[in-house]
Amino acid sequence: MENINERLKNLVKKVSSDEFYNNRGLANEVPFYIFDYDPKEEILIRHFVKNTFLPEFSEDNRLNAVEIDLFELLLESMRNDNILDKSFVLEEKKGTQFLYERLKKSFNSEIIIKYIEEKSRGKNLVVITGIGKVYPIVRTHTVLNNLQNIFDHTKVLLFFPGEYTSVDLRLFGFKDNNYYRAFRI
Repeated sequence: MENINERLKNLVKKVSSDEFYNNRGLANEVPFYIFDYDPKEEILIRHFVKNTFLPEFSEDNRLNAVEIDLFELLLESMRNDNILDKSFVLEEKKGTQFLYERLKKSFNSEIIIKYIEEKSRGKNLVVITGIGKVYPIVRTHTVLNNLQNIFDHTKVLLFFPGEYTSVDLRLFGFKDNNYYRAFRI
């Protein structure tokens, strides 16, 4: 079993490869990849994505990558709807569960996909992070299922703080849901 540092080094090699760029071996599947990791490694992963992974591809003439942090997307959506500051008061008055239910309705898959689509224009590699920071407001399988509708050739690499068995997603040890169309990388 590779340790996390070896897996990260191999990830850069795989993403740099002709096979990855040309979607070889996918058998007409969508080019969606999941890099799963122990949630204890979250800080290491955040540092790696920002300081190693994305800079590695900033000069690449084949891959044009963008990181989309779902938590940052949630905050941007709340700012745009003028509810970020109000949410603190709402949570204090009505409780966390009430706020969670409201956010889940307002930051739905349609909104998320719209933001991702806007931020990924002209990109051919979308790197999704922040899954753990928005759980349970946003569910991984919902994002991936909806991204299939807008991306067919754009590669999606999702950093997942849990386990992906190529059949189901287990976030923090809890079953998030079934998903089988992505490749574990």
